[in-house]
Amino acid sequence: MKFGTSGIRGVFDSEINSRDIIKLAESIIGNNMGERFFVGFDSRRTSMLFTNVLVSSLSYFGKTVVNGGCLPTPVIAYSIKKGKYDIGFSITASHNPSEYVGIKVFDSNGMALSEEKESMLENYNEQSKSPAIKFGKILYDRNYENQYKHEITKMFSGTKRKFNILIDCSNGVTNNFTPVILSNLGHSVTSLNSHRSHLFPGHNPEPIQENLVSTISLVKKSNFDFGFVHDGDGDRLVIITKDGIVPDYIFSYLIMSIILEERRGDVVISINSSNSLEELALKNSCKSIRTCLGKTFILLDKKSGVFATEPSKVIDPFWGLWEDGIYAAIKLVQFMSKNDISMPEMISKCPKRYYNQKNIAGVSLDIEKVKSEFIRRFQDRISGIQEIDGLRFILDKETWVLFRSSGTERKTRIYVESSEQTRSNQLMNESEKILSES
Repeated sequence: MKFGTSGIRGVFDSEINSRDIIKLAESIIGNNMGERFFVGFDSRRTSMLFTNVLVSSLSYFGKTVVNGGCLPTPVIAYSIKKGKYDIGFSITASHNPSEYVGIKVFDSNGMALSEEKESMLENYNEQSKSPAIKFGKILYDRNYENQYKHEITKMFSGTKRKFNILIDCSNGVTNNFTPVILSNLGHSVTSLNSHRSHLFPGHNPEPIQENLVSTISLVKKSNFDFGFVHDGDGDRLVIITKDGIVPDYIFSYLIMSIILEERRGDVVISINSSNSLEELALKNSCKSIRTCLGKTFILLDKKSGVFATEPSKVIDPFWGLWEDGIYAAIKLVQFMSKNDISMPEMISKCPKRYYNQKNIAGVSLDIEKVKSEFIRRFQDRISGIQEIDGLRFILDKETWVLFRSSGTERKTRIYVESSEQTRSNQLMNESEKILSES
């Protein structure tokens, strides 16, 4: 049982199975992490299986467990905080293909566990604890779903300009949330791939270019003002316009600019986030801090910051210390509605960057070899090296390259950003060669 970038994840049965879930329950109990627990799950059949195993295991030790049903991860985090549970679980493999299964663990604030607590759970070696004299209660509560929708709708009421929006739910668990909330706020909403399915028949649940060809075509050829796409569990959001997929850094830039109009403070960005976010923070007299992917919430909480992001995910602590693609969609749309601004007008305010990402499957990252070879080739142009999470080379204030091992799949990711498309493409090609030769 090993925590990755965002919880525990792997291919069902071969990399993670029911015994791992039982061990996790034993670790939670053995480390005295609470008496009341909340569990929700995504649309995968394996997630329902793991939910039943986890609920039964916690009950076996005499604890009270509430099964919230099939819910987006941000709604599960919200439910944990609202219900004042000690620990909560989202049984999900998020954006990974259908053969994957996973679990995310949250504390009483709906915030993912710290690395220290994850390590504590991983290293728990005591044999199975004796069960309680009697089993704990297993309860079912679907009220948080309505409470979540009601609170967001009330928070963002007062629609002025109404938009025609396509929302692709990726056959995940957001179908009863983003389309419903935006529709209730007065917008014209068409949902796509909105039936929940463990097969993900519309497309794989990772909202990237190759998976969204049909969705992009539909936005371009129809009269939609823009489209949104969620991943499988709803913590991510991708924007589509008549020009295609909007780069992730622009999504983060838009939400960050809206929040910095409301309040000022420290912002936390992941190691692979665009330099344009640092520039936006500086422009607003705010400090920006880079940190690991999947852990921006830790630094955000520690610094009492106002915003955190990694590509396609954002955290607004005013709402909660969890990544919430549903909340982000509503916040962005209602800001545009209130101020009578179109999506193209919003995007035109963002600086132009050429941000590329490539996933190299089956290739391991040897940091020392890559570091040595990259320095040999670019020594005179490197202005800084960061090893916070992977290996990031800063070439100038607008150009950088990051090599990083995936925290959820067996692959190495390369990220490149530059203000010139040709330069960005060249750097990506050279970085691929460096990785393959190292």
